[in-house]
Amino acid sequence: MGLIDNFTAEDRVDVKFSDFYNLTKQAAELELVMNAVRCNVPHRYIREMSSGKSEKQIDNKQ
Repeated sequence: MGLIDNFTAEDRVDVKFSDFYNLTKQAAELELVMNAVRCNVPHRYIREMSSGKSEKQIDNKQ
């Protein structure tokens, strides 16, 4: 019998609001990143979206 067998589908767990907020925030961030990956958004834009900071654009023109 494993640890997971001790829980039923409707068990309640005490969670602090700050922990719940952090879990919800991380889930939303992950969903946005996964949607960007599925839609083939360039990596630079995904990094900028995740960090909130603009990256310098590198000109490869010669």
